[in-house]
Amino acid sequence: MPTQTSPGPPGRRTARWTVGASVALALLATSACALVDAVAPTAYCTPKDPVVTPQRVSPGGEVHVETVGNHDGVDCETRLPAQARYQVRIRSETPADDPDEGYLSADLGVLDPSSDGDAEGTFRVPDDFPVDKAEISLRLEGAKTVCDIDPSIGCAKNPFARIDVVG
Repeated sequence: MPTQTSPGPPGRRTARWTVGASVALALLATSACALVDAVAPTAYCTPKDPVVTPQRVSPGGEVHVETVGNHDGVDCETRLPAQARYQVRIRSETPADDPDEGYLSADLGVLDPSSDGDAEGTFRVPDDFPVDKAEISLRLEGAKTVCDIDPSIGCAKNPFARIDVVG
């Protein structure tokens, strides 16, 4: 006849192991969720719409671009990390002659914002930029926005200001 090494019937030992295993798995799952939360990317708030002066500029002329702070949000961090930058871009509001080219645009440069999101700088409009209504926009780089983390949420376009490029 076989000998039993632990007290109680075999079913009871199995029940203890099942309860113990369930507790261990629950603790493991909780720890895994905490670990995922700990490494979830931080979403940073986008800059506020820039103020651009002058609002009428000729190709080759200069514009001063300034933004104060970031949009407040419940789902984003308002303090920017040290590597954050704003890419400054100008885009004509009239489409290019070739529909495959989209709208005529050019990168003007980069602003280095403070941790609060404040930034300013002066940029030259390209000599060959078309005379037209245009937008000067700011794109946060070096720090992910909510839209970078989850592009399915349908985000608005980058903060911008309208100007007239005149001849």
